Amino acid sequence: MNTGNRHIRLLAFLATMAIILLSCGPALAVDDGARAYWKGRAGTQGVSFQYLRLDLQATDSQQFAPGQYIYPNSDVEANIIIANYLRHLTLFNRPSSFSFGIAGGSVDVKANANNVIPGTPSGSFNQSASGYADPILQLDVNLFGTPPLKANFDLLDYEPTWTIDTAIMLGLPIGQYDADKLVNLGQNRWFGRIALPFKYHFGVFSRGYMKSFEVTPSVWLFAENDDFLGKKLENEPMWQLEAHLTSDFTPNFWGSLDLLYRGGFQSEVDGVEAGDELDIGDIGFTLNYQVNDNLGIRTGFSSNVFGDSDLDSSMVRLQFIFGWHRDNENIKKLQGGH
Repeated sequence: MNTGNRHIRLLAFLATMAIILLSCGPALAVDDGARAYWKGRAGTQGVSFQYLRLDLQATDSQQFAPGQYIYPNSDVEANIIIANYLRHLTLFNRPSSFSFGIAGGSVDVKANANNVIPGTPSGSFNQSASGYADPILQLDVNLFGTPPLKANFDLLDYEPTWTIDTAIMLGLPIGQYDADKLVNLGQNRWFGRIALPFKYHFGVFSRGYMKSFEVTPSVWLFAENDDFLGKKLENEPMWQLEAHLTSDFTPNFWGSLDLLYRGGFQSEVDGVEAGDELDIGDIGFTLNYQVNDNLGIRTGFSSNVFGDSDLDSSMVRLQFIFGWHRDNENIKKLQGGH
């Protein structure tokens, strides 16, 4: 009987780890990432640290999105470090998660403004910024398809097909900001996002065989920045569509094909349109290797392949994800004879 119970606990433990370590939730990046909305047992926690390298050449493009590090007629290099905390919980009797992310780094811009943005330097100029960005809070609640996961035995018969969530993100305007500069890490305004993550699981939901198709439509909303180079900056909503086709290759290794589209976000400075609306479509891939029960390493690459043909951008990601649950850690100690 003890042997059987031990096997059941071990199976539940492995199932829990297989689910929660797939991602540590969305962070301060241009996308959420593959398997970001997979659910874990209530009480599961995780932290992640990631490095993003963003390169953009927009020498013939007039798109302008300072929060996305996109400037007209520019060559941009950004190095961003992101730390994120995630906790799975049960809210309204639905599987949910709460995450908090902070970021910092540096951005270097070489631009030829040509009065595209009112109030900016004319002609060619270089500008850089470093420090910390605006922190982000996000609450995600499952609406359909995932039962409450309050104990290990809830995971034993967990066989999802399709699920839908709602996710609400809020950015806090406390990042580093210099009102006399065009280039900043902070936005000096409130902003937020409403998303409806949808995913369809197919294949056998067992470690090494799991597959999913994921689509996340969302809209970003922005308050005004009332001190943008001494002027007022306003933006229309930004529409975003993210999609992933994911598959396990082995019990410890999975990957995905990724798509991200961003549109809208027309800027106005003191009521005058500045630059063009966003029109950026990226395609890339993600690879994730599970080192052990607690640690995963993820890498990815994406580049724009449709949208504004005058824009050339790419992103490289390296991420370390660590997850745990107190009960499961205690089980591991018992199995180890502690």
